[in-house]
Amino acid sequence: MTDLSPVAAVERRIDVLRALDGAPDSKVGVAERVDISRSTAERAMHELATHGFVASSSDGYRVTIPGRLALDAHGQRAARIDAAAAVAPLFDGVSLSFDLDPAVLDGVRVVEAQPHAPTRPVECVSTLVADATHVSAYTGRFLSRHARLYHDRILDGMTGCFLTTERIIERQRTTRPGELQEVIDLGHVSLRRLDRDDPVTLVLAETPDGPEMGLVVYRDESPRGFLGTDDPAATRWARALYERLWTAATPV
Repeated sequence: MTDLSPVAAVERRIDVLRALDGAPDSKVGVAERVDISRSTAERAMHELATHGFVASSSDGYRVTIPGRLALDAHGQRAARIDAAAAVAPLFDGVSLSFDLDPAVLDGVRVVEAQPHAPTRPVECVSTLVADATHVSAYTGRFLSRHARLYHDRILDGMTGCFLTTERIIERQRTTRPGELQEVIDLGHVSLRRLDRDDPVTLVLAETPDGPEMGLVVYRDESPRGFLGTDDPAATRWARALYERLWTAATPV
């Protein structure tokens, strides 16, 4: 049975909807532009008009405001699917205790570690927090370069909230003795411990231009790659996730 839903209609008639997006046209004109028969063009117009995505005017059929919204939504969906394929190698074999929101894929920048440039994801985090006034970070992995980065930025005046495991806290104390207590004593850092051990680092950076989020994905202890975006829906998701983790964690 044919699916008569608006979603199915847009999927079936997307070429017609795109053809009308530039300027109104007749059924004959659309048939020629999309290279379909006139009867197919007529059925497409009728189906799209039934859902309010096109309407007849003195200049021919035109895309309505809802029709443009449907086009944008279809484009976002396609872009998210392409982005999901681009990040798939980073998540091969990775299991997380939380779900990623699809908004993370909107406007995402993907940087993979390469054999000749294994620190590229770490450099992305450095760029992310370079101008930050505050960071909220959750990590299930320890990188000495990240520890040094946060330490130096906090001494420069940045504040931070950090969530991690007991193992990583002890490693920080062993690897860089005194540094953790130094920034805590400044009053610029809040630290909490949790039991989960996801192979990622999530960073939400508050910057003068607004919030940005970054996610580093690891293979064992080495960064596979970095995902970054300042999309508002993505940063809202990152903030909500961090707040849930923070509430469930134990103060150090």
